[in-house]
Amino acid sequence: MLYSSFLKQNTSSCLKRATAVTVLPGMLTLSLSLSADTLFLKETDLLSDLPVVTSASRLKQNQHTSPASVTILDRETISASGAQTLPDLLALVPGFQLFQINSNRQGVNYHGVNDEFPNQLDIMVNGRSVYLPLLSTVLWHTLGIHPEDIERVEVVRGSNAATHGSNAFLGAVNFITRHSAADADWRVSGTFGSMNSQNGYASHSGQLDGLLYRVSVASESNDGSNRFHDATRRHYLNAEFNWSPSLHDNLTLQLGYDKGMSHIGYLFDYRGFPEGEHYISQQDYQAYHQQLTWTRWLNNDTQLHAHLYRNALRLDETPPSPSDIQRFYQLDDENLASLFLSMNPGFRGYREHGRTHVIDAEIALEHRRGSTRSYTGMGIRRDKASSPVLLQSSNIESERLRLFHSSMIEFNPKLRINLGLMHEHQSATLHGTSGRIALNHQITPQTSLRIGYSHSERLPSILEKNGNYSTLRPDNTINQVDLSNPALQAEHVQSWELGMHHQFTHLEGFIDIRAFHEEVSDAIVNVMVNIDDNDRAGQKQNAGYWRNQGIEAQLKLQPVNHFWMLFNYSYLDNQVGNWSQGLASFFDGGQLAPRHTLSALANWQLLPDLNLSTSYYAMDSVRWRRSYGTLAPQPRFQRIDLKLAKSWSGPGHQLELAAVVQNALHKSYQTFYQDHRFDRRTLVQLKLTMD
Repeated sequence: MLYSSFLKQNTSSCLKRATAVTVLPGMLTLSLSLSADTLFLKETDLLSDLPVVTSASRLKQNQHTSPASVTILDRETISASGAQTLPDLLALVPGFQLFQINSNRQGVNYHGVNDEFPNQLDIMVNGRSVYLPLLSTVLWHTLGIHPEDIERVEVVRGSNAATHGSNAFLGAVNFITRHSAADADWRVSGTFGSMNSQNGYASHSGQLDGLLYRVSVASESNDGSNRFHDATRRHYLNAEFNWSPSLHDNLTLQLGYDKGMSHIGYLFDYRGFPEGEHYISQQDYQAYHQQLTWTRWLNNDTQLHAHLYRNALRLDETPPSPSDIQRFYQLDDENLASLFLSMNPGFRGYREHGRTHVIDAEIALEHRRGSTRSYTGMGIRRDKASSPVLLQSSNIESERLRLFHSSMIEFNPKLRINLGLMHEHQSATLHGTSGRIALNHQITPQTSLRIGYSHSERLPSILEKNGNYSTLRPDNTINQVDLSNPALQAEHVQSWELGMHHQFTHLEGFIDIRAFHEEVSDAIVNVMVNIDDNDRAGQKQNAGYWRNQGIEAQLKLQPVNHFWMLFNYSYLDNQVGNWSQGLASFFDGGQLAPRHTLSALANWQLLPDLNLSTSYYAMDSVRWRRSYGTLAPQPRFQRIDLKLAKSWSGPGHQLELAAVVQNALHKSYQTFYQDHRFDRRTLVQLKLTMD
């Protein structure tokens, strides 16, 4: 039930604290400043302020006409949040959970039953998917994008495979960067603080003979935690060039490069490791991407869209030393450990090692005819991956063709239907079809209702289907670790939802509510299988299943010009089945996602040159998945972040000095692994903007 013991015992205190931190300052301001002019907004002003979203169907829609619930994080919200990474932003989306794998690696979950590698969300940057076929996930620290580069974030809450394909199985996120035509000429910033953080950022925008461009560079480093010394170092660059050779054509080229290192490791009492000890491995990486987009107006009602991109990533995990092998991998002495490494020269402790390469090309027509708008196209994606410790092969390639169609039919000004269909073909025995239908009813100009259904299929990644690895033991016998599964098939999810979106007329803002029911079947999970009488190996099989149902709500209010607040809440009843893990013990299901998740953000312009913002986050206790079974429970936690910014303005420039405190009121809390804690972090930022 919604009013469970957690709500009785904890949500009340959560709400009180969130209210005290985020609402009371604004209520004081409201009582002093609210006027009659503020209370009554014109209907035309309301409708003109509705943001346009494209991520749900690729058509230009607003939140009333979209086939799914879409959360928008605008530039003002991004700045007020004090976010230091892209995943930090997603904690402000209803139903999303952010977890820290270590001091510098993060994961994001939405309605999934995941381990440290969430694999059922499509993460995009300007429409370019950054999903890695080698690891079946996203490595956030390799994307080469800074929060200062982001103009807005569109988050589709619910399966979006009918629009973006397999990777959008449970949802989709699109980070949209600043456009060169709308950005300041120069932005320079520096951030210093906890963990010896030393971060620098600079961007420049301009134009040259009709060519608009924007270039940004960044350097980041910190020493990690005192306990694990999980430091990071990275340098990255991205650029955008925009050219309109005619009134009918627009070309955009985007380039990026990211190089650095981080650390990986199990921060819990892993089986076989000495009690209380952890093996931490360094991982170097290089990532780059190119993206070309062409849009041409064929006539007043039809646009041609062409999209081509390329992603590449190289991961180099440092091999363990003989003493590491002896200590953490249960070999009797260092001579045997040295022999093992000589027999397995490619061995890596955590096997996050290899190369991956993606090329994707797509062409589509966007058309309007009468009351019908449509977006129809086709695409091809070619994935390539190699890893001596994940695939035990020089190269594995996968080619996937797709056909897609989205349309919105307006029966009358109040009633619309959205249709979406995606078919993906990988081989004669592996293909998937995803479809969605949503009916939108505009009850009033301010209020809309939506009822929707979708059936989505997610095709397995290269790693899931082809994962294969074995080692040679010192006695020359083979130890099979992973075994490929050529018969692996698609995962399935059926989703029903009821949504409501209302724009306030008396107070600037909105409320968005989504009730949902989802059934995931044939989920890809680990199963331990027999190799022979003495050995066994892990294999991916379609053995998992779970059911989600619940409600999500988002409320935003701006009662006066100098104060606004955002409030998010999610209730998720997640029931996971008890499936067989083969020779491993039965998977213990139950609730494996946080039942309650809450976040709030308030921004108060104290003075024209002084701004205070505060964020509040609360998450229920949760058991995260691991390779087999689950990790130790992560206790529920509350966290408050503060940001105070003072600015000085002059002709053509602005200087801002800000202090950011994350987890301001608590010393630390456990996140994901049982031995990893998120400590209080204090940062000082200096930013210069010049036009």
